[in-house]
Amino acid sequence: MIRIATRADLPRIIELLGESNDAPYDLGVVAEEKCFGLGVSGETNVSVFGDFAGVAVTCGKSLRILAVDRNQRWRGIGSALLRDAVSRGARVVAAEAGNYFTPGVVTTDTPAIDFFTKRGFHETADTYNLVATNLPAETPQDVSRVTTQTRDRVLAFIEKEFGRIWRFEASNAGDNLFYVEVEGEVAGFAAHDANNRGLGFFGPTGVARTHRGRGLGAALLRASLADLRRLGYERAIIPWTDALDFYRKACGATEAARFVTLARDVDSAP
Repeated sequence: MIRIATRADLPRIIELLGESNDAPYDLGVVAEEKCFGLGVSGETNVSVFGDFAGVAVTCGKSLRILAVDRNQRWRGIGSALLRDAVSRGARVVAAEAGNYFTPGVVTTDTPAIDFFTKRGFHETADTYNLVATNLPAETPQDVSRVTTQTRDRVLAFIEKEFGRIWRFEASNAGDNLFYVEVEGEVAGFAAHDANNRGLGFFGPTGVARTHRGRGLGAALLRASLADLRRLGYERAIIPWTDALDFYRKACGATEAARFVTLARDVDSAP
């Protein structure tokens, strides 16, 4: 009943996601990225149930996607896909650093939260996605876009200051990567459309600890938001953050959704 899917199955998977997505964003737009895009842990496993009644995507310890056609729920399809995902090592729901659709399960989706908690998962954290709608028109003058010549230096800075996961995610941004320098050294960065490409997601972003408090983070944020506007977006999603006050003051962002991270112990049965 469960088989491994390939890219040839993507049209049917997109159709299924249209009948099963309860998250607040259009999963179909990023279906290829979420199903077959690499994660920090490497390649994905995409499993489909029956004639595309459900799909599960895992990468390393993360259950990236679990979706069941609304017309075929309560038949054990989700449970079967979850057992299969757990057998492949999945331990965390949705919140896969580096390549995530959402940073957990949205709190308004109480049936999904109940589904996972009844199968050995428990809440470990919560976080927010914000939305900014008043996107600036101009990039601050002291912020630079990466070039072929500067990309490796900026990515090396990101890995040194923030780790390989953020470097991995920022490397997927292409030219949508900005940085600032202080006395000739990279001091901070901001990326957009690096993850969930096509949905207007901002991040990751960071400023070296020794250079914080100078307004560099706000300038980098404005640069990315202005570029999202240039690309045709009318809003920006600022995901997976607890810095609500910073984003409210810097760009007028407001809370869009709250998410909970769900995880299971290694020895618990799904």
